[in-house]
Amino acid sequence: MKTIKYFFKYSIIALLAGVIFSSCESWLDVKPDNETAASVLFSTERGFQEALSGIYTLMTEPELYGRELTFGMAGVLAQQYDWLHELSPYYYIQRNFDFAADQTRLLSDGVWNKQFNAIANVNDLLAFIDERKNVFASDESYAIIKGEALALRAYLHFDILRLFAPHKDAPEGAKKWVPYVEEFSKNTTGSMTFDEVTGKIMADLSDAAVLLENDPIYSGKTLTDLYFKNRQYHMNYYAVKGLTARVCIYAGLKEKALECAKEVIEAQQGKGLFPFVNGEEVTNPETDRRDRTFSCEHLFTLNIRDLQSSISGYLSQAQSGMALNNRELPDNLYEGYPDYRREFFEVKKVINPWGWATEQAISTKLWQVDPTNTYKYKMPMIRISEMYYIAAECGTDATTATGYLNTVRRARNIHTDLLELAPEQLRDELLKEYRKEFVCEGQLFYYYKRIGAYDAGWGSMPFKYVLYMPDNEISFAGRPRPGE
Repeated sequence: MKTIKYFFKYSIIALLAGVIFSSCESWLDVKPDNETAASVLFSTERGFQEALSGIYTLMTEPELYGRELTFGMAGVLAQQYDWLHELSPYYYIQRNFDFAADQTRLLSDGVWNKQFNAIANVNDLLAFIDERKNVFASDESYAIIKGEALALRAYLHFDILRLFAPHKDAPEGAKKWVPYVEEFSKNTTGSMTFDEVTGKIMADLSDAAVLLENDPIYSGKTLTDLYFKNRQYHMNYYAVKGLTARVCIYAGLKEKALECAKEVIEAQQGKGLFPFVNGEEVTNPETDRRDRTFSCEHLFTLNIRDLQSSISGYLSQAQSGMALNNRELPDNLYEGYPDYRREFFEVKKVINPWGWATEQAISTKLWQVDPTNTYKYKMPMIRISEMYYIAAECGTDATTATGYLNTVRRARNIHTDLLELAPEQLRDELLKEYRKEFVCEGQLFYYYKRIGAYDAGWGSMPFKYVLYMPDNEISFAGRPRPGE
């Protein structure tokens, strides 16, 4: 694969995260440019920790979860914004669904290349970890590092699959679209079918779950190394179960999805993990001390130190580059309920890209304003609420399914319970919940794609759901082009 050749030469092996020692406060950039340097790096347990932390850092870059796969391109794909100027890089996605446009290709190429860069670094770590097992202080620390790496490889590939391949139920869904790369190599990895890729993902997640039974968040053991603190910043055991539930529901494996979602829900209810946010933390009159992303609910979160600069010019009270029209609130999106999630939309009179004043509702969910750093810098990657939605969708009876949905609604300050829902009604209510819950987080588009929700403004052409991969992947690796 051409992209893997590039990564082999320029791989960023490690960026040392302060989360190892406190809470992701500082990062050291270490860039070995050959196998010898990698061998030196992986000569100590600390080197493996640094390399793994570097992968998390790669994921925070703007081309990935620092923008495009959260509030940026993924948000536009889900039609979450009303106003986009024709000079915006997202204009052709929103207005014309034109994924072949040069501006769109720059975005999608960046996602593909950066995502596989991170995958290459995961595979480099995995290539050394078993033969260097003796450098670890304990079997537990070895197992946790390897488990996290396998889980990250699954996470990164899953979003490649969801972006660059049709859903398996769509026309052309049975073709071989994207690879699952398991080696740090110059060689091309062939494309696989949807089922083959999800099978690889599930295998990595299964292995990761076994290894992460050593995770303190699951085992309850205390490990002295500070790297193993702050487990929400890592692909911990419950994040693996949450991701497995997400993969299974996408692949139509509802029984397994329900099993994994329930395990996480039971950890919340039985162990007190991932509690629903307290309303006072959301509605705090000191607006700079509000928990805007409901951080206690994150199964897995990324620490993005420069998130404020990333959202500047995109989500801002001073401009209207990416905003909902005021008409959306509250009547449409939040249905008039006193929903906590509505707290983070502010209606501002701004000058739009065409030069005239207008009132628009802008999401403040990602604004970094907390001076105590308690809630700052956090980008949610997997949430406890998603587990309830998956459990509701996979519920074996209407009463139980509706109950899961009502639990989240109550936690969001909606105290009018839904009555027992028929399947069609449940789907309608889940769609509303995904729209409310995942603003600026990137998950709504994937939900639309999975359920074939053409009411999102997409029309009826299935390949409007599939991004173009880089030209060299088509020319040299023989991967398909959407619609051909």
